[in-house]
Amino acid sequence: MRNMASTKGGARVPRRSEVAGLFVVPKLEEVAVDGGATEALDAHTTDLLETTAIAALSALHKRKLTLAAEAGLASQARRPDRLLKAKEVAERLGMGIDWVYHNQLKLPFRVRLGTVPRFSEHGLDDFIRKRQGT
Repeated sequence: MRNMASTKGGARVPRRSEVAGLFVVPKLEEVAVDGGATEALDAHTTDLLETTAIAALSALHKRKLTLAAEAGLASQARRPDRLLKAKEVAERLGMGIDWVYHNQLKLPFRVRLGTVPRFSEHGLDDFIRKRQGT
């Protein structure tokens, strides 16, 4: 970037090259609009900007996941919970019905209802979501 007298655009840092003086570090918004804004930056300043951009992306991604989870919980809260049969659970999990019956005691969404096992739909949704990592 040019050696500018004003402080528009960001912090002023010393040049790490042979040229004396300060230069203005462009803001991330400026870099996004004009890729040429980084031409005068040295490697150290470029690394700092890149680290800042990655940290911002990480924070935005975390917020996006939080909003998606909240939206999922809100939609789940509006919908009443249903009790599913073993066949429905097997289809949703992509397993056989025998597997569901053999593992029913280990499944956290099992609901005891007499002698016939039933399964919470909300609990199954949570189980699947946790296994997918979202």
